[in-house]
Amino acid sequence: MRQTFTGRLVAAVLVGALLAPSTVRAQYRGFDEPRGPSRAFAGIHLMVAQPLGEFDEYIDWGGGIGGEFLYAFDNQGAFGLRAHLGIMIYGHETKRVPLSETLGRIRVDVSTSNNIFVFGVGPQVMLPSGAVRPYLNGTVGLSYFFTRSSVEGSADLEPFASSTNFDDATFAWAAGGGLYIPVRKGRKNPVSLDIGAQYHANGEARYLREGSIQEDGTGDIFFDPIRSQTNLITYRLGITVGL
Repeated sequence: MRQTFTGRLVAAVLVGALLAPSTVRAQYRGFDEPRGPSRAFAGIHLMVAQPLGEFDEYIDWGGGIGGEFLYAFDNQGAFGLRAHLGIMIYGHETKRVPLSETLGRIRVDVSTSNNIFVFGVGPQVMLPSGAVRPYLNGTVGLSYFFTRSSVEGSADLEPFASSTNFDDATFAWAAGGGLYIPVRKGRKNPVSLDIGAQYHANGEARYLREGSIQEDGTGDIFFDPIRSQTNLITYRLGITVGL
């Protein structure tokens, strides 16, 4: 009777030893299994802005920097939601002037930049596979036109005073497309080169350009704003990384 009990005990221990590793693996398999492909992507890019139509009559080409965030609803990234933002400068001028009427020997640099900030959110569709992955997207958002001046001395690294001279905001929509060219593939943190273009329908806005700010020499400033259509195309080159 004792030998039978001992044999059963030994058998139970052996079975438990055999089952324990598989039980532990089943309980903690989320720690050692590879995760799924990236669903979220973030990118940064350089932009060149080409004014169109009436806008082209008043300003020259501009440039700037932008970024985007994309969330894919499927593992292949065929359909997702994209948010983008960017800032572009389409005009800049610097004047060296006296700090004040009583401190004429102290001169400072007054720099004025004409800028456009764009923001939009909307869907994106993309070819689910391939060595090169074309995509199309569309967004709705806003475009913010603003002119800002800053003052700095010859030895300053940062301006010690600044002010927004003029601004205007409009509802905007955009549509475009491009190509994702993989640089580093894989499930974890894939990297792609992003080349694309986007049409921005900004509608009519009021804005300043170079020469739109005039001074009468007594400290009074006058603005000569332009009101026109402000549609443009941006061309971008950047990097997108899976998170």
